[in-house]
Amino acid sequence: MMQPMTASVGVFVGDQLQAASTSGWLAAATCALGVLVLACTGVWLAATDIRYHRLPRKVVWPLYPAVTALLGISASLGGEPVRWWWMLWGLMIMGGLFVLLRLVYPAGMGLGDVRLAGVLGIATGFASVGHTFMAIAVTFVLAGLFSAALLAMRKIDMTSRVAFGPFMLVGSLGVLAFV
Repeated sequence: MMQPMTASVGVFVGDQLQAASTSGWLAAATCALGVLVLACTGVWLAATDIRYHRLPRKVVWPLYPAVTALLGISASLGGEPVRWWWMLWGLMIMGGLFVLLRLVYPAGMGLGDVRLAGVLGIATGFASVGHTFMAIAVTFVLAGLFSAALLAMRKIDMTSRVAFGPFMLVGSLGVLAFV
């Protein structure tokens, strides 16, 4: 059995393809499909959040079983069942943090962001728990820098709402792809 790698999803897919086995190819395909489903849906979600400040539950909820099944099947076929645990930890860490932020300051965190955080935690957890923490950090850094730039240009003030979903998606998908 291969030792689980804590590397980008691209490395996982590449390793599975190099295994040159049917299960490896299927693991690579289901992993790529899981990330692709999240990324394609994420583009629509980001645009919707920017325009309407909404992340519709009818779009986010179906991502949970779809992404979990595809990445979980990939982990199993790839001979790395530990990734199931990492996905669970990612869900609890990222989802839990956003629930906590919502409870502490409801006006600062929308329910759509809370819903989205869980599925992003599952996806980043597939790579490793460290990827989940890194995705959270990248998300907040990107959002902070963007907001600071808008404040400096006087495009927003301290009471303005800034869509957070796009930063969550870019942070998580970026970490999955490049770390």
